[in-house]
Amino acid sequence: MLVALILFLGGAAVGLYSHVMFAFGLSGVVLALSLVAWAVRAELTLAGILVLFAHLTALQAGYLLGAYLRARRPIR
Repeated sequence: MLVALILFLGGAAVGLYSHVMFAFGLSGVVLALSLVAWAVRAELTLAGILVLFAHLTALQAGYLLGAYLRARRPIR
């Protein structure tokens, strides 16, 4: 759960200060690190896939919140 919270907050920061392509790259990094962890442990289970899905969902939800908050800021 702590990893999902960190990913959510990171996604929100990306949404506030960056563009969508950076969020895609960050999702790729999360996917690559998960694949490396699976390769090192030699264990690929349905639970691991669901955890990866939850982590990516947290990252994307944070990005959407950040992008929404950025769009609501008044233009100066």
